[in-house]
Amino acid sequence: MKGALVPVLLSLLLLLQAAGCQEVKVMAAVGETVQLQPKTWPSSWVAINWKVKLRLEGYWILRHDQNRTSANPLLTFADRVSFHPGNLSLQINSINSVTEKESGLYTMDLKLGDGSGITNNFHLFVLDHVRQPKIKASTSQECGWCYLTLSCLVPKAAGVTYSWSRGESSSPAPEDHSLHEHQADLQLEITKSGNNTFYHCNVSNAISWGMATIDVKPLCNYTSKCPLCTRHTRGARDV
Repeated sequence: MKGALVPVLLSLLLLLQAAGCQEVKVMAAVGETVQLQPKTWPSSWVAINWKVKLRLEGYWILRHDQNRTSANPLLTFADRVSFHPGNLSLQINSINSVTEKESGLYTMDLKLGDGSGITNNFHLFVLDHVRQPKIKASTSQECGWCYLTLSCLVPKAAGVTYSWSRGESSSPAPEDHSLHEHQADLQLEITKSGNNTFYHCNVSNAISWGMATIDVKPLCNYTSKCPLCTRHTRGARDV
């Protein structure tokens, strides 16, 4: 799963039925070729109109009848769009890279010979691959305890999900303990006797993931002595 995905035509991930039309959720990676294709289509039809709503602006992409296809010359990615009459699909080629700017609601309006119509909606989300995360640690020591804040940092972090685990090795293992924290920061309080000192941060979105690992044991020297103090709980977890 990690790393670049093969630039092939993307599968439709979620199919919903709503108000007499089909709505499909499509996840795509930056730089890949995207094909928006209805699940079913009639054997005969008269004309088709593809359009898109990007953010708050709506545009027509192309119009096709039995004789010819007309593309919108003002569309920013018009030179990378092609239409396949055999399956009524709209293809956005990856030349010059499909980008996040092409995320939007794509609509196919199909006109049948009897005057009726069929509408299919495709909600396209173009995402960048998750970049390699890094873990930043800040520490303080008090009364034989070591307090840490681990921050999982990843460029272009919008739309990502965080998960943490800990174990005895720098490589994740099935016996590692999964933590319930699902945010970028993790607060800990540990003692010298702790064994599970490797923390793994996993950052993911719908198309990719990345992981960073840190061993917290070298970060704590436990030299601070405070025999009369009382340890205060800081809402963290023991190792």
